[in-house]
Amino acid sequence: MALIAGRTPPGFIRTWRIALGRFRRALQERNRLVVEAGESGERLVARVRLVSIGLLALIQLTPLLGLEGVPPKVAFASQEAVVGRGLTGVGLAAALLIYLTVRYGYRPWIGVLSIFLDVTLVSAGLAVFFLLDRPLTAVNSRVVFEVYFLAIASAGLRYDWRLCVLASALAVSEYLGLSLVAATHWDLEAAVRAHPGYGAFSWASQVSRMVVLAGAGVMGAAVALRGHRWRYLSGTDALTGLANRAWFEERLEEEMSRARRHGESLAIAVADLDSFREMNSAHGHAGGDLALRAVARRLRQCIRKSDLAARLGGDEFVLAFPATDVAQAVQRLDGLRQEIEGLRVSVGRTAVTLTMSVGVATWPADGEDFEGVLAQADARTYEAKRLGKNCVVGPSPASADVSARS
Repeated sequence: MALIAGRTPPGFIRTWRIALGRFRRALQERNRLVVEAGESGERLVARVRLVSIGLLALIQLTPLLGLEGVPPKVAFASQEAVVGRGLTGVGLAAALLIYLTVRYGYRPWIGVLSIFLDVTLVSAGLAVFFLLDRPLTAVNSRVVFEVYFLAIASAGLRYDWRLCVLASALAVSEYLGLSLVAATHWDLEAAVRAHPGYGAFSWASQVSRMVVLAGAGVMGAAVALRGHRWRYLSGTDALTGLANRAWFEERLEEEMSRARRHGESLAIAVADLDSFREMNSAHGHAGGDLALRAVARRLRQCIRKSDLAARLGGDEFVLAFPATDVAQAVQRLDGLRQEIEGLRVSVGRTAVTLTMSVGVATWPADGEDFEGVLAQADARTYEAKRLGKNCVVGPSPASADVSARS
């Protein structure tokens, strides 16, 4: 009755919102390693796009050289040259804007905008031939059309199969639109006589091209899914689910570059579980694995999204805190130490209590590279062990927190 009266039941709205929220969450990539790999790929695509369009802009100046036997002024002022320069200028401005956005303010939705730019620039390049009254060149191009495949292939660098499908679907729909415009607005038989080198218009050949574009999207999606899986495996510690050392070093280089640009400090800590060998001896490696996984879960819960955490190996973990000074890092790590101290791990019928010793170092005060800062943090971890374990030691003895050893 409510629907007949023109009113939507509140329960229907609530159900619809829940379903929409689940759909949106399903589309969001949750694995941080893959998200960051996609961001890195987006930066690479942005650089390549900017360089490519920049080179195309230089090519637009070649008529001034008079290499084709046409006076430079005439060639430079031709309709084709003017349209080409205008299109290149728009593309260059858009490419520069996306490059700056990716470099200084990356957001996940930029990938979608980037795909639209890449595919639409190709379609705009083909549409230029309509303005030049050369419809067959637009629908039977032997050069510009192939650039669609570069746009679809570049989508795979984001490690997101959905972007590959989007690029393919967008290319098919835009190319179909171009074919329909050519077929409905021009006498294509007369166009064949005017430009015989591009052959006749055939819907069979146009559909074949669209099928190939769709196939390229499917192939790109398969490659992106494969890359997604390998990226996750290559950067993840299999036991704890945290990042491994290789991924940590890669990300830390980026954080150091960012800190250098903004004049910020970067704190790095090495955390080592206390008496872990004794626990392994008492409860076996299965008990030790349970403890490591429990600590990893607690680390993920306690750090910020901007922080980094990885397993170095054995019972050692490494953490990085961007834009954090020594005092802040020591305070946060002491809170983390207390969280681990309060953790109880059930091994069979026994509840095991864990503690950890932590050493803190900062970049660039303790070293110019990762290895130097890590060595300092590791040395302070041994100092924390010497002081009695279950404490945090920073760059000076005054920063050591030994209150939990009573």
